[in-house]
Amino acid sequence: MSLLDRYRFCPACGRPYEAPLARPRRCANPSCGVTIWANPIPVAVALVPVVWRDRTGLLVVRRGIEPRRGLLALVGGFVEEHERWQTAAAREVLEETGVAVDENSLRLFDAVSTEPVPDRILLFATAAPLAASGLPPFTPGQESQARGIVFGPGGLDQLFAFPLHVAAARRWFESQGIGGDHDHVEC
Repeated sequence: MSLLDRYRFCPACGRPYEAPLARPRRCANPSCGVTIWANPIPVAVALVPVVWRDRTGLLVVRRGIEPRRGLLALVGGFVEEHERWQTAAAREVLEETGVAVDENSLRLFDAVSTEPVPDRILLFATAAPLAASGLPPFTPGQESQARGIVFGPGGLDQLFAFPLHVAAARRWFESQGIGGDHDHVEC
C-alpha cells in the first residue's frame, strides 16, 4: 500500500477523503478541516566498527524478516517518537545483536532519503570500535538470524539487503582507507 493510499478516512472525524488522494490531505467536513501530511519516517542505522584479529570491519546481521530476509544489513530500525536518533540506534544494536554501544558516543555519519520514494530518512551513525573478543554471545531472534562482521567494500551488492546500506558501508570503508573485496565472518 502506498503512502497516498494510506489514510483514506479523516483520522479526526472519519469522513472519507475525496479523490484524487494527494498530500497534504484536508478533510472536506466543514466542522473538521483536519490536514494530514505524508512526512518521511526516520530510521537510525549504526555503523559499528569491530576489530577482529588484525582487521577492522562493520557489525552486520543476517535479516530474519522481510524485506530481503536472509541477506546482510547494517543494524538499524525506526526511531520511536520518544527517542533521540542516537538512542534508537543504540537500542537497535542491542536488540538485534546483543551488543551494547553508548548512545552518547554515536556520531552522525550521513543522512540520506530512500529512493525512488523518499518516505524514509536514514540517519547513519558511527560508533566507537569494539573488539570482537569482547562481544557477548549471540542469540538468534526474529529480526536477526546471525551476527557477523563484514570486511572490505567490494562486492557488497550481492550480500546486503539494502543499497543505501551498501553505499554507507562503502563510504565508511573508504573513510578508513580500507579497500578490496569483502569478506564476512559470523561472530
